[in-house]
Amino acid sequence: MNHNCILCESQDHVSVFDENGIAIVKCSYCGHVYSTYEQDEHYEGYWDDPTEEFDLEWWDTAHRDIYDDFINRFLKEKNGKLLDIGCGLGFFVKKVGSDRSGWTAIGYEISERAVAFAREKNRMDNVHSGLVQDSGIEKSSLDIVTLWDVIEHIPKPHSLLDYINSVLKPGGVLFMQTPNFPFQLWKAKLKVLIKGMKPGVHYLEAKDHVNNYYMETLARLGEQTGFENPKYYILKPIMSVAGSKSKLALIAKVLYYHVSRFIFWISRGRWNISNTLFVTMTKKKN
Repeated sequence: MNHNCILCESQDHVSVFDENGIAIVKCSYCGHVYSTYEQDEHYEGYWDDPTEEFDLEWWDTAHRDIYDDFINRFLKEKNGKLLDIGCGLGFFVKKVGSDRSGWTAIGYEISERAVAFAREKNRMDNVHSGLVQDSGIEKSSLDIVTLWDVIEHIPKPHSLLDYINSVLKPGGVLFMQTPNFPFQLWKAKLKVLIKGMKPGVHYLEAKDHVNNYYMETLARLGEQTGFENPKYYILKPIMSVAGSKSKLALIAKVLYYHVSRFIFWISRGRWNISNTLFVTMTKKKN
């Protein structure tokens, strides 16, 4: 099956990693990286395993520092309207509402099970289920739209970003968080080198992370959907290590955050070796 690059439509690519038979490839023309796995455009299974308990230590406690960092950096105005797309259990929306009383925050999440938790356990009536494109949000009415770990899951993201552009005010801000692919690829190759390829291990999440971004390719996606002025940041880390309870692993993660932040600073934003990309873009005013 032929796979077209979402940024330039080219079918020419080279393989950069194979995750248990699923090729992850790089466009030979523009450099965008994507998985060859055929994922549904609106896949609903990320939160919907009824046998799995939600890890609140991860989704709530461990995320508090990074949410504080976001709020202190980007919500400096006394009031505004924020939309969080793919809001999961609703903890970020709840945090904005409790820390910035002048801000109206709403969330949209495709998983009905996650929204049920947000409504019943988090007691939030501002988190909604379904596609945000069907929300009826007024055009040019929002100040900020956030996508926390969402964009990498979307096979064809242009339509979503076009919609986000339509509901943002001129000059409004799109914020995205997504894995930093160069770092993720290096980490995956190191794991395979040390332990070999193990069945069932998600090195690059080939079935879930169907598009993988560099700073340059993420900026190009924004430009193609009416955004400009991409700015990258390094926010505080999530204060937990997935799959590990080791305090040493957490200390190593925090130390790496400080190292990557220093390198990003001294290089004036050119060298980003962090685990995650954080970017803001503004809606073009004309």
